[in-house]
Amino acid sequence: MFSRTTSVMTVLALLGITAGAMAASNRPTTYEKTALSGQEIYIFLDTNLNPDCTSAGMDDVKAISGPNHGSIRIVDGKVYPNYPKGSDRYKCNSQSDDGIQAFYKSAPGFKGQDQVSLSIHTFTGNARDVVVTINVE
Repeated sequence: MFSRTTSVMTVLALLGITAGAMAASNRPTTYEKTALSGQEIYIFLDTNLNPDCTSAGMDDVKAISGPNHGSIRIVDGKVYPNYPKGSDRYKCNSQSDDGIQAFYKSAPGFKGQDQVSLSIHTFTGNARDVVVTINVE
C-alpha cells in the first residue's frame, strides 16, 4: 500500500509542477516604452519566418485593452525581424518580410502613463498576450 500511495503522490506532484509551468507560460510578456506627448512611436513587431527566411504565416494581432490616453495603430506590411544571435533565423534580420507592427500615439498634451494590451493568435494555434506600458513625457 505504501508503494502505491508513494507512486500516486509522485504523479500528483509531477502534475502539479507541469500545471504550474503551464500557468506561468500564460503570463503576458510585459515591457515599457517612452514617448513624447502627441508623437507616434513603435511599440510592437511580429513576424514569423522559416529557417530559410521565407514567411511561415501571419499572426492575428489585436488590441484587447487600452490605451486610455491615446490611440493605437496596427499595420500589416514589410518589417525587419529581430531574431537573437543564437537563433537559426538570425540571418533573416537583414531582409524585410511580411509582418505586423503596432504604433502608439498619445492624446495631444497628455503626460503620464498609458498602457496597451495586445492579443496575438498565431497561425500555428498558439496564443499569447503582450502588455506595453508607455511613459509619455
